[in-house]
Amino acid sequence: MHFSTALVTAALFGLSSAAPTIEKRYASGQCGIHVTQFQKNEHNVGPKYRFNVLIKDANGYIIGGTSYQQVANGASIDITSQLPHPLVLTAGSTDQDPVRFGYNGQHWSSNHGCSLGKYDGGNRDMDCGFHCA
Repeated sequence: MHFSTALVTAALFGLSSAAPTIEKRYASGQCGIHVTQFQKNEHNVGPKYRFNVLIKDANGYIIGGTSYQQVANGASIDITSQLPHPLVLTAGSTDQDPVRFGYNGQHWSSNHGCSLGKYDGGNRDMDCGFHCA
């Protein structure tokens, strides 16, 4: 009885049992990331690299990221944002190794697909772009 009453009420008031649609909260197109990599064993960082990552949508608005995230040699982390898939960051083992990235089947590195600065004061910055739908 309660079930049929609920259906009648829903029909009368135009309510639906379908899941609501969620609007995108980012501008698709060419998204970007700004990354700061902190050298391990420098300035109290410890034996693993640390990363600050800002994920920006096609309009340049920050839509996700992580702050001072520790990553072991050769390990990967998922960085969440308002995008439907996580950004994957993989640390190298040495300072000369590139940082690798992936998003929804796309792959690039700090050496190919990014503008990369040199280590200065224990860290280096990089900016990269990728397609986000």
